[in-house]
Amino acid sequence: MGFIGCGNMASAIMLGIIGNGFLDGVNISVFDPDESKTAKMKDEGIQVCADLKELEASSDILFICVKPNVVPSVLEAITTPGRAVVSIAAGVRTEKIKDLLKVDARILRIMPNTPLMVGKGASGFEVPSTLAAEEYGFIKNIFQSLGTVVEVPPQLMDAVTGISGSGPAYMYYFLKALADAGARQGLEPKDSVALALKTMQGAAEMVERSDASLESLIKAVCSPGGTTIEALAVFDDMDLSGIVDKAVDACTKKSVKLSGN
Repeated sequence: MGFIGCGNMASAIMLGIIGNGFLDGVNISVFDPDESKTAKMKDEGIQVCADLKELEASSDILFICVKPNVVPSVLEAITTPGRAVVSIAAGVRTEKIKDLLKVDARILRIMPNTPLMVGKGASGFEVPSTLAAEEYGFIKNIFQSLGTVVEVPPQLMDAVTGISGSGPAYMYYFLKALADAGARQGLEPKDSVALALKTMQGAAEMVERSDASLESLIKAVCSPGGTTIEALAVFDDMDLSGIVDKAVDACTKKSVKLSGN
């Protein structure tokens, strides 16, 4: 497996592959013109290539892990036909990847998110892909070991961006708002952050472990005439659901625009 680009996401995937026993470092290659990024990979036994040509020659599966604006130059430089190409570049559609490649290749597009770096990622896989069944299964297993994988058709990849691709920032935003609100009520800022953070983590864990619907879980915390219901009444009055819907819609539309559609 060869990784073009060695940013945080690529590093997380490579270390996940090794840490979960899918491959040894000797079977993974990486190239990035910024040698400070690849230096840490050498310690894991990963092969650091001097250029893209060397990487391509040693890899059956190529991971495109560069910024969207760099994708065209990378794809146009691939000269060996018959490779599997896996792209995690945001907003670059499969059709665009096909157009930019000068050789035949099997293609899979993935939309991961940053919590993948701590083994809690959410990744959208565009299906169908043109990868061989064995290749697809292998890569899916890797990403499942780093979080959750959801398979979606091409037309829904922008929605994946709107929900999970950009979603971590929404969670940080709400967490900050909740912690700031606690500080305004008199809590020490660090204590308010700790309470808000553990509450978010615990609530997410309860959703994951429970068979109950989200509506049921909400209702279980809301005693009639109690405190929680007062807060939720404010959310309803301010149309929190509508605000979130508009935010996700704006993000999704931006993803569509960036991809050229």
